[in-house]
Formats: sequence, structure tokens, C-alpha cells
Amino acid sequence: MTLFSLSTATLPIILLTDFGSGDPYVGQMKGVLARQAPGALVIDLFHDISPYHIKSGAWLLERCWPHMPRPAVWLCVVDPGVGSGRRGLVVEAGGSFFVGPDNGLFTHPLSLAGAKALVLDEMTGGENGVSPTFHGRDLFAPVAARLAAGTASKGLGSPVFSPPPVTFADPGWRGGFNEWEAEVILVDRYGNLVTTLPGTEVSGRQAQGEIDGRPCGALVTTFASVAPGACAMVVGGFGTVEVVVNQGSAREMFSAGLGTKLRVRAAF
Repeated sequence: MTLFSLSTATLPIILLTDFGSGDPYVGQMKGVLARQAPGALVIDLFHDISPYHIKSGAWLLERCWPHMPRPAVWLCVVDPGVGSGRRGLVVEAGGSFFVGPDNGLFTHPLSLAGAKALVLDEMTGGENGVSPTFHGRDLFAPVAARLAAGTASKGLGSPVFSPPPVTFADPGWRGGFNEWEAEVILVDRYGNLVTTLPGTEVSGRQAQGEIDGRPCGALVTTFASVAPGACAMVVGGFGTVEVVVNQGSAREMFSAGLGTKLRVRAAF
């Protein structure tokens, strides 16, 4: 049974991984794509997800999704369970395809109306030529290339019935009205602490934040709203609250990282 319908045009391929840029892993995946889908535009969205941090990868996918081309093939690999019993997936949702491990990375596309999922076959290494430690290159990249080139999905695997694909149920923040708690989900190269708290919760409010009991400033509109070296909160480009230091590093100021808790209180 063919589960998916494909365009006859070559689709762009969007890469999202925790491979970093200091090793040849991304290049090897792109080599497979160049050989098997030579007409595809390959977009390096981000390769510096914190190693093994699936939740951060899932969050970035959701937040970047509105700004990327559609239809497209997303090749996403944050895969600490590579070579284990975890499944490989192809998800069709929102007019695009998502290829990668079944570990929660595709929480957002799986939540979209009409989402369909297929479990990939050929998940082991050895005689089939799939390395048990590099499914990104040997399994997921060829599947992404096949989908991008418009080849039918027949023969890739079977529709998912039971158990359902893995998803994250926790949004990463809680609270409301005038008090919230959220977590740092990304630390960018400027040292900004990007959190899971939606900006819509606090926009227009007079709010103050703290990390580990230490004040981290008021909610302001721009970085330049405070003096150089001063800390504040802004609603950043991802649409969530960020703790920032104007021309400095909030990461260094608070010795913070992924999972650090931010508490925000607003005036009535």
C-alpha cells in the first residue's frame, strides 16, 4: 500500500541534527543526498542541537517550521537510541515529510491534523549495508532522497498502528495569570537563554524574572531597552521569552544551560 502522495518536482531537503560542524557526519549525509537526489536544494537549518537533547530538537522543529518552504522533506537526526529497538519513521503532515527516529523528535508534525506515519523497514546493520551507529547516513538520508525525488513510498515500511509514535506531552512551561515557570530549551551563540514560555503569555505585561532566586530583569521590547551589560527578558525571534544581557552573555551571568528554570511574575 502506498501511504503518501508525492509531487513530481524535486522537493527541498531541510537538515536538523545534533551532529555539529566539527565532524564529517553532516557532510556524509549530504553526499548521499547529492548522489541520490542531485536536483534537491539542501537547507542546513541547524546542526548544533545539544547532543542527545531530543526535546530541544523537537522544540526547534516546531518553532522553525512556519518559516521554512513547503512542501519539503525534513531529515531530522537527534538519535541517542541509534542501533537499539527504537523505530525509524516517515511522517507526512502539513504538506511535508519528516524522516528520522521515533523518539519524540516529530511531536509537532504528528500533532497536525491529518498526520500519517509509516515505520521504516531495514533497521539493522550488517548485510543490508546499514551501519548500526549511523542511521542518519545509511537509512534516513536515502529515504529522504527518495521522497525528495518524488519516488513513491511503497516498500519503505508499514503504517503505524500500535504502539503509536513517541511524542512529548509536557509543553515545558506551566502557570498563568500572573506567575509562570519555564525551562531553557536553547542557548544561542550570544549566550541568550531561550525558554519554552510563549511570548503571548506575558506580552504587554509588567513582568519580572528570576533564575535560581537571582533577578534576571524586566520584560522589555528590545535588547537596547537596557544598558550594555544589563540583564532583561525579551520575546525573541522564536516567539518565546528569552533571558538576555545587552552585549553580554546570560549563560555566563547565570551559569545556566538547558533545563535551567526561569520564573516570571507579572503585576496584576
